Amino acid sequence: MISMKNLQRTSKGGRTRRVGGSLVLKSATGRMREQNLAVTLAPDVLKTLSPKVDTVQKIAEVLGRVIRRSEKSGQADGFTFKVDAAGNYKIEPLAGIEQVQTASDDTDQIERAFDAARARGRIRAAQILDQEDMLNADAFAERLGVSRVTVNARRQKHELLGLDGAKRGYRFPAWQVDEDGKAFEALPRLFEILGSSPWGVYRFLTQRHNALRGSTAKDALRRGDTVRVLDVAESLARGDFA
Repeated sequence: MISMKNLQRTSKGGRTRRVGGSLVLKSATGRMREQNLAVTLAPDVLKTLSPKVDTVQKIAEVLGRVIRRSEKSGQADGFTFKVDAAGNYKIEPLAGIEQVQTASDDTDQIERAFDAARARGRIRAAQILDQEDMLNADAFAERLGVSRVTVNARRQKHELLGLDGAKRGYRFPAWQVDEDGKAFEALPRLFEILGSSPWGVYRFLTQRHNALRGSTAKDALRRGDTVRVLDVAESLARGDFA
């Protein structure tokens, strides 16, 4: 249950005025003791949300599910909340999932949409890892003229890009090294900028970027345009452009 409460404060002159409010979420199921979660809100926010308790409750439910799912899986999760000029809202899972939320939608639909998106992600990942230019650790080590142990050590230091194939083991894009077996020098810095996810770095390298004249980042690196590629990565990390 969700309720709205006004917070008031008495001034020195004895006059009472509202200075804020709180949104209180209560849960009492089975034998569990009722618990309150109070969130302090500004008066204008409280006034706006008060007639839309159902909307706030739906957001709270979805947020709780997403946080719990993220903590359980150890992976990032999320959703977007959009409101039109008429005050109608939509809750959309991330990763380009189709819109699944209306005022009367059941949150189970969102759960299924997330599951479907993850399933599509696994299928797409398997397709990428099956490409001819994806080498296993032994083949990639032979290409570099080093041992498999060295390849894995350099992968852990983010000097090489290796994508986790679960049962198939790691796969290494052949295009990250030149004919002499030298890998992109920018890789460690790209991991620092974009985060520790190899798939995130892979997407950045294989996507086309307007700031690189429509070229992919990996092609720009092969041309030696390292500084510009790093600038683009930093801009993306700051959210300057998509």
